Amino acid sequence: MKFRLCLFFWLAVSSLLSAQTNDFELLMQRVRQEFTINPSIDEALAKYNAMDGSFTDVDYASVARTKWPPLLHVDRLYDFAFAYTNPQNKYYRDASLFEKIEKGLAYWQARNPWCHNWWYNQIAEPQRLGVLLIQMRAGEKHLPAELEQAVLERMKADGGDPAKWTGANRTDIAIHWIYRACLTQNEADLKYALENVYSPVVYTTKEGFQYDDSYFQHGRQLYIGGYGDEILKGVTQVAMLVRGTPYAIPEEKLSLLSRFMRASYYGVIRGQYMMFGAVGRGISRPGNTRYTNIPAFPQRQTFAKRMMELEPARATEFSAIVERLAGKQPADYQVKSSHTHYYIGDYTLHVRPAYSFGVRMVSTRTGRCEYGNGENLKTYFLSDGSTSIAVDGDEYNAIFPVWDWTRLPGTTAPKVERIPMAASDWQTPGTSTFAGGVSDSLYGASVYAYTDRYDSLDTHAKKAWFFFDDEVVCLGSDINSLSAYPVATTINQCLSPTDAIQISPEGKPKVPHEGTVFLSSPEWVLHGKVAYLFPQGGTVSVSRKLQKGSWYDINHSFSKDAVTEEVFTIGMEHGVKPASATYAYIVLPGVQTAGEVRSYQKQRNIRIVANTEEAQIVEHRKLNLIQMICYEAGTYTVGKLKVTVDRPCALMLKRHDKNGLTLHVADPGQTRSVVRVEVRRGGRTAVAECDFQGSGVYAGATKRCELQL
Repeated sequence: MKFRLCLFFWLAVSSLLSAQTNDFELLMQRVRQEFTINPSIDEALAKYNAMDGSFTDVDYASVARTKWPPLLHVDRLYDFAFAYTNPQNKYYRDASLFEKIEKGLAYWQARNPWCHNWWYNQIAEPQRLGVLLIQMRAGEKHLPAELEQAVLERMKADGGDPAKWTGANRTDIAIHWIYRACLTQNEADLKYALENVYSPVVYTTKEGFQYDDSYFQHGRQLYIGGYGDEILKGVTQVAMLVRGTPYAIPEEKLSLLSRFMRASYYGVIRGQYMMFGAVGRGISRPGNTRYTNIPAFPQRQTFAKRMMELEPARATEFSAIVERLAGKQPADYQVKSSHTHYYIGDYTLHVRPAYSFGVRMVSTRTGRCEYGNGENLKTYFLSDGSTSIAVDGDEYNAIFPVWDWTRLPGTTAPKVERIPMAASDWQTPGTSTFAGGVSDSLYGASVYAYTDRYDSLDTHAKKAWFFFDDEVVCLGSDINSLSAYPVATTINQCLSPTDAIQISPEGKPKVPHEGTVFLSSPEWVLHGKVAYLFPQGGTVSVSRKLQKGSWYDINHSFSKDAVTEEVFTIGMEHGVKPASATYAYIVLPGVQTAGEVRSYQKQRNIRIVANTEEAQIVEHRKLNLIQMICYEAGTYTVGKLKVTVDRPCALMLKRHDKNGLTLHVADPGQTRSVVRVEVRRGGRTAVAECDFQGSGVYAGATKRCELQL
C-alpha cells in the first residue's frame, strides 16, 4: 500500500513537472515563431574578426545614449543565429557560422560594453540575447552550457528587476525575464515575470494607462504613441505566447487593453499615419509616424492582428484596422464618428469618416513634450495647442526636419529666431490652469488658456475649438504679447503635393511659388482637401515654398543631409505686441472644390455668438447645439436663451424637443467644485448643479443633466 502511494505521488509529480516543461518548450517554440527571419548575413560576415569574435566596424567603447553602436554586435549575432537555424538559409547548420556565434558571444561577455542610456543595458540588449539563446536551442549544435549560463547571468545582472519600473519599461524588462525563465525552466521566475507584464495593465494615477484612456510615460507626459507602442508590443506579444496555457492574460486586463487600442491608440492613427501630437519625442525620428517605416517590425498592424486572435468577438473591428494600416483600404474605411477629450492627458481627438482632428495642450497637471537624449530639439511649442488636421493621414509625413517650428499648426506664438528649450529636457510641467474640454462622445468643445512668460516669450491667449460633423470652429481671444517678435496664429503648416491654392473672393493676390501673400479678410482659402474660412476677417498669410532642413537639426542621432519639402503654410497675423487681439477661422476638411466650399457656406449653420476674454460661444443651427467656454461667472445670451454660470466652465446645450434640453458640463480648471448652470427662456427657468466635489481622477470629466424649460 505504501509503495502504491509513493508510486502515485511520483507519477503525479512527474506529470506536473512534464506539464511545466512542456509549457516552457511551448513558449520557446512560440518565441521562435514570433521572431523567425531568414536574414542575409554576407555583409556582416565580411566584417567579422576571426581572431577574437568582434566586428571590425563596431565602436565597442562608445557609450552614446542613442543608436548605441555596440548593440550592432548583438544584432549581427542575432541574425547569425537565425541564419544557422533556418532551413531556407544557405548557412543552415554551417559549422563555421556556429563557431562565429560562439566566439562572438564569448567576446561580448569578455568585452562587457556598457551604455550611458539604461534602456540599452536593461531592455534592448537582454531581450535580443534572450531570443538568440532560445533560437540556438533549436539548432543542430547547442552552445556550450558554460557560455549560455554566462549570458543568462549577464541578462539577469544587467537586466534589472521589472518591479522597480512602471508602464512600458516594466513590461519590457519582464519580457527578458520570461525568456530566461523558459531557458532555465524556472517556474518562479516565469510567474514573477508574467505578474510584472500584466501589472501595468491597470488604470493608474502614475505612469501608464490613465482613467481617461490616455497613456503617460516619463511622469505626466502624454504618450499614446511612442511608449504606447511599447506597452502594446510587450503585453500583446506575451499574451500571444501564453494563450491557451495556465498563464493566459486575465480577461479584465485584456478588456482594458482592447479598450485603449480601439478608443485611443488606433484613434490617433489616420490611414497609415499616427497624428504627430500623440507620438512624443519620437516625432523627430525618421518614419516614426508611419507604421510601415518602423524597421523590421510593422508593429502597429501586428497589435491588431494579435487582438483578432486574443479577442475574437472584436475580430471584425480589428480586421478593419489592419486593412487600413496595410493600405488595402482607404483612411475612412469603417471609421466611426467619435469625440474624446482626454481630460487627464490634455488631448482632444475628434474623428469623422472624412477626417481626424487632434489638439495637444499642456497644463500644470501635465508635462510638455520632452526633448531628452538629444531628440526632439525644437519641440517647445508643440504642447501649446498644436493641431493635426488629417484627411488621408499623410499630410505631415516626414515634414518635421523642414518645419518652421515657430509656426506649428494651431499654435499662437511669437515668431522667435531661436526655439526655446524647456527648463527640463524630460519633465517640464505646463503653466495653464484652465485647459480641458466638454464632450458627449460625439461632439465637444476644448479650451486652452495659454500664458507663457518663459524665455522672454511673454505671450497670452485664450484658445478654443468647437467640434461638429463637417467643421471645426477655432477661436482665439485676449491675445497679448510683450515679445519683440511678431505674433501669429498658425492655422496649418503641412506638405503641399499640389500647387493649387484657391482664394475667395476672386481677385485676391495669387500665391507665388517661393513667396508669401498677406490677404485682408478673405472669405476662404482652399488647399488640398481642406478649406479654411474666415467669418470675422483678419490678416491671413498664405505661402507655398520649398523648406529645407535636416533630421540632425531636430535629432542629433540622425543625418545632417539636407531634406527639402514643398510646404503650405496658412496663418493669421497679429503683429508685434498685440493687445486684446482675436482670431476666428473654420476648418472644413474633406472638400476639394470651390463649389463644395460655396455649398457649405450657403447652409449658414455656424453662428459665432461670442469671442471675447469673458467667453467664446458657438451655435450650430442644424444640430440645435450650443457650445460655450466661459472664462468668468456671468450671464450669456444665445438667441432666446440666457445662460448663467457661477464659475468658469465648458458646456454644451442641445435641444432635443420643444422644451427639453440636454446639458453637458465640464470644469477645465479641475477645481472640484459645484458648477451651477441656470438656463432661462422667456419666463421659464431650469437649474442644474453639477457637483465635481470628491471627483478625484474624474475632476475634468463631463457631467450630463436633462433640463425642461
